[in-house]
Amino acid sequence: MHVTHRLIGYDKQTDRMKFRFDIPDSMMPAAKMIAQVPQDDLDAAWSYPLSNAQTRNLADLIGSTVDPNEAYFYLEAFADKVPAGKVA
Repeated sequence: MHVTHRLIGYDKQTDRMKFRFDIPDSMMPAAKMIAQVPQDDLDAAWSYPLSNAQTRNLADLIGSTVDPNEAYFYLEAFADKVPAGKVA
């Protein structure tokens, strides 16, 4: 299973996902530092709430523009979907 990491923004009024930006694997070491992921979470498997400054820094890292005041932002991990069918 491969894990995809994203910068996720949730609407402050509805808690529904409003923003989603993929983080390339090559940028994960820097993203983990920005989000202050603890060393015991090697794969950054948990959800990490981001401050406004962390949100801006992570968005800059991945070449995106966000307004941290528009949503609650997190660094989150998602398992890639496994295709349906016969399991070997």
